[in-house]
Amino acid sequence: MTFPFHPTPKPQIESYFQAHFSDENLKREAQRASVLSFFFLFSTVMLVLLQPFLRADNLMYLPGPIMLTITPYFVGMSIYEWGMRRLLLRQLHQHQNLPTFFKFANASFEITSISLIVFIVSRHLDDPLLILNSPLAYIYLFFIILSTLRLNFWLSGYTGFIAGAEFIALYFLITTPTLTEPYQEIDMFVHLPLMFIAKGGLLMTAGLAAGYVSHQIRESIRDTIRATETEQQAVLLFGQQVSPEIAHAVLEQKGNYQSRHMRVAVMFLDIRNFTNYASHHTPEEVMDYQNTFFGIIIDIVEQHRGVVNQFLGDGCMITFGAPVEAENPAEVAVEAGFAILKELRKAVTDELMIPTTVGIGIHIGDAVVGNIGTKTRQQYSVTGNVVILSSRIEQLNKFFKTQFLVSSDVYNTLAKPPETAHYLGPTFVKGVDQEIELYQLF
Repeated sequence: MTFPFHPTPKPQIESYFQAHFSDENLKREAQRASVLSFFFLFSTVMLVLLQPFLRADNLMYLPGPIMLTITPYFVGMSIYEWGMRRLLLRQLHQHQNLPTFFKFANASFEITSISLIVFIVSRHLDDPLLILNSPLAYIYLFFIILSTLRLNFWLSGYTGFIAGAEFIALYFLITTPTLTEPYQEIDMFVHLPLMFIAKGGLLMTAGLAAGYVSHQIRESIRDTIRATETEQQAVLLFGQQVSPEIAHAVLEQKGNYQSRHMRVAVMFLDIRNFTNYASHHTPEEVMDYQNTFFGIIIDIVEQHRGVVNQFLGDGCMITFGAPVEAENPAEVAVEAGFAILKELRKAVTDELMIPTTVGIGIHIGDAVVGNIGTKTRQQYSVTGNVVILSSRIEQLNKFFKTQFLVSSDVYNTLAKPPETAHYLGPTFVKGVDQEIELYQLF
């Protein structure tokens, strides 16, 4: 009787750049909105605090209609930008960027709102053009500078363009033809069209400069994310050949992973009657079976922070406690062993694989962990007597007709031994001079 095999699908390497660049963009947008919200709130507070000084300087008209115009505008813009910040953070949480059209519309609203307030305030001045030389008009520059955080050249350029265009339009909208020749030198700076057209042109140029800066920041972030993406792919591809833990450890040390002594628990796992199965099935069926089987093993081992060091065709060698240290590697190994047996039974019940019996052996001890080989070819390896003994212990499952054997060194580290544990007594192990005490766990 045969059952269908469902090999574990290999995860596709998702573009790290595509997944993270939009998030970085939203973060910068949220930072921009936060700064603008604080700026308008700060400006509101400063207007209130400076009111006595304005009165002392005989600027009695400022606290009147003008204050009642500017203050609500600053408060409203602070609330608006804070609302934008919340919207951007919600989009960031959902990993969904805002449409480009929305960003252009937002830029238009921000700049036009300044122009509107400037125009309203100018109606309260004897010389309306004075407002275009006041600090209120410099808010245009503040929006242009912060547009760099949008990481979009065209958005920054657009912000500068509409700011300059509206500034020039305001001049012709609010100017009054009261200037006649000959005029004083100061009039040239306060009233002549050329000065205001030049200022509007500078705002447009500032938008292009901000766009250039935002483009450079964008490219810098691109390069950083691309480099991280390359590293992520290297870890994933390398991790498919060894393990993610080993890949990270080797990459962190630039391939020169120094050997060192570590206390590790080593598990050997063997599929029973695999040779007989392989001889009666096609290579494709055998490969599908192995992929299904080892897919279960790998998932469980990774959940328990272990490392599959070697695939042996009909089994594998697994270590716990290296290269990532564990407080009690033997206990973690035993937990992983029981999880493997449970998942294999479930896979058989769900008809994901044919009935499979395995043998598991675990021993704990000191081992030398690191790379072995030459400069051109190296391999991560765990060597030591603990490896040999765990392999021999696994092989004794056939002799005792058991599935799960551990040494007394492993058993004695267990905080709560399983109820199925059974002491088998001292046993001679091939290649070892002295007897080893064994426990059957299942």
